[in-house]
Amino acid sequence: MNGYQLSPRVTLQPGDRFRASGGPYWRCGSEKIPMASRGVFTLVEVLRRRSRVYLLAVGREGYCLLHVDGRRKNKSMPNLVCRPYRIRRAGSQKNPRASRKTA
Repeated sequence: MNGYQLSPRVTLQPGDRFRASGGPYWRCGSEKIPMASRGVFTLVEVLRRRSRVYLLAVGREGYCLLHVDGRRKNKSMPNLVCRPYRIRRAGSQKNPRASRKTA
């Protein structure tokens, strides 16, 4: 299985574009400092390691590895919260202005 199942009807395949949000953050008191790459990415490969699932993707900042499923803890750094990314499929970018309403 090459793809990543987003929902019962939607599967991301290599080459598909998607939007990532969420991800890990550093907890400093009541403040949360994001330590994540966010935005639109293109899927390169799906990696499965034990119970964890990672997406290797390329975005505007280059390649990154996104943890999307499975539990992950960092016992040596308790302030680092390893929250999985939330993934949504991105729309096509053929003509981004065509979908906007004109006033």
